[in-house]
Amino acid sequence: IEGECSGDYKKTLVALASRNSEDDISLVPLYWTQRCRDALTDIDTMKDILVTMPAVAIQRGTEIFEEVYGGDLRSAIEAKCNENSSFFSFSNYWKQTMLSLMDMPVARYVKGLNDAMRGWGTDEFTLTGLVCTMPENLYEDIHKLYETNYQRTLVDHIESETSFNYKKVLVYQALSWAQSRCKALNGAMVGLGTSEDQLIRVILTSTMKEKQRIRQAYQQLYGRDLIDHVRSETSGNFQKLMIALLESTNPQGSDLEADCNALKEAMDGIGTDEGALIKILACKSPQQIEQLKEKFQEMFERSLSEWIDDETWDWGASIFVGADFRMAMLYLLREPLTQLAHGVHDCIAGWGTDDTGLITLLVHLPERKRRDLCAKYEELFERPLEDAIKGDTSGSYEGALLALVRPAPKVWADALTGAMKGLGTSDELLINWMCIAKDRMDEVREHFRESHDGQELAAWIDGDCSGDYKDTLIRLANRRCYKFTGAEAGLTIQAPPNRDEAVIKFNKVFNRLCKQKRGNQADNLVISEDNQQEMGSVFAYFADRSSCAPDLDKQGLWDLTNACGFPPADDGPDLDLTFDEWDYSGTNQITWNDFVREMATRVNDPGHFNAAPLPESF
Repeated sequence: IEGECSGDYKKTLVALASRNSEDDISLVPLYWTQRCRDALTDIDTMKDILVTMPAVAIQRGTEIFEEVYGGDLRSAIEAKCNENSSFFSFSNYWKQTMLSLMDMPVARYVKGLNDAMRGWGTDEFTLTGLVCTMPENLYEDIHKLYETNYQRTLVDHIESETSFNYKKVLVYQALSWAQSRCKALNGAMVGLGTSEDQLIRVILTSTMKEKQRIRQAYQQLYGRDLIDHVRSETSGNFQKLMIALLESTNPQGSDLEADCNALKEAMDGIGTDEGALIKILACKSPQQIEQLKEKFQEMFERSLSEWIDDETWDWGASIFVGADFRMAMLYLLREPLTQLAHGVHDCIAGWGTDDTGLITLLVHLPERKRRDLCAKYEELFERPLEDAIKGDTSGSYEGALLALVRPAPKVWADALTGAMKGLGTSDELLINWMCIAKDRMDEVREHFRESHDGQELAAWIDGDCSGDYKDTLIRLANRRCYKFTGAEAGLTIQAPPNRDEAVIKFNKVFNRLCKQKRGNQADNLVISEDNQQEMGSVFAYFADRSSCAPDLDKQGLWDLTNACGFPPADDGPDLDLTFDEWDYSGTNQITWNDFVREMATRVNDPGHFNAAPLPESF
């Protein structure tokens, strides 16, 4: 540039060429705000901004627009849409689309859920798609905003508008994960008789950390200790095993060789020492049980699982008094994904379907686990899980179960088809689904193409809409989506290119929230969706370098906490304790939802909101 240019022109280009992304990053929102201001005189630019920018960037730009220009960006855009409108009805849909693109996803979900249930009749197809794809990290926000806007809880509304198994699946999915497990356990024990199968499914498919969450939620929901309730409804070795599993809060280390000898001794000869089996196995994590099985095979050249299974069938109740105890032991010896797949298969196979069990196992599965479950089920039983569900269920209930095992973009693609097929287009539905699917539109396009013999989503819109409304939706349908770590988990903002920028962005938001909490210490501070997304930049940066991306491993947590300024005391025992505290999901990995929950805990902790601010520059 210096050799080809001169004067102020040269100075300007050299300054641009020397700039890097760390330079005064606080100016970036001002740039977008200025673009929005300019776009108010240029419709194409206005469409481009609202279609291409993530919702959280639009939210931040809106706030700064008001500070800089003293006006409301939403009102300005609405006025511009009115200027460009004609007397035709579709002009209102264009304005509605533009204003909807300014909403955060929580607002879109809340409006869509209410629209599906209000008035005469219920739009079950839409209700299913929304409930079964609600992001876990937004549950609290969705429930809170729903009750604020409509003066009733979302769960109450669902219960009043649905029935039978379809109601059960939506209610279980709409409840928090822990509440859905509590409801399943309570239903298994109240009334006449106890469903031991259901106790096994819930307790055996939960990690130690998850079982602690279930116990806490059970006390809050029913005012009763879960262990006391299980003790009153069960007996014998089955009771001992269930209680031992619920009481185990941390994996107990041990000598593998000694444990294997003790297991063999417990099963050798006449009779079995069930108490010894429970004592050894109930306090083990899935990883420890896998190690134990490998060691047992190495020492005795026989599978521990098969030995237990064979002896059970050979000796019947003389070894395991009652089939429930045997079933629970075999569940315990399977690795978690195989355990889940067998549980689902047991609910479907044979005469009739165990609907409550099937619902319990399929609700609240993260998207990656849905994919892994489908693959494992087909591997074990040589039949696609979706085919198995279709063969045993029907109607809206079938549709809800299928939505629980499909990736969200597939569910959204089907919902878009439903909004446009048949006589006329349901424009409000179409707008809502397009806005919800915006950040994963590339995947939606792919699923839409697969479902329609190669036809494009944009082509369907072109045939169903017109004017600026059509143009905006086609831009959305063709929106370019950047793939980055965390997008599948619900992050909408890509991590900055370098560590310092990611940390500064996080620290600024964290400090702002702590300041907000100091000003109102009486109320619990709920972190808004836009703040979650902005703080997520540091999570995404370190997760991308983790061995279990898009989640954080232990090294990733150590690196993140040291970079942000609140590290554990050491990288040994205290890091282990910190990792366990952050691992709300109990998956032995720190998920995006775990990170959000931990940040909510920290900003409400006096030790953090009264502490010195985190550094905002390096």
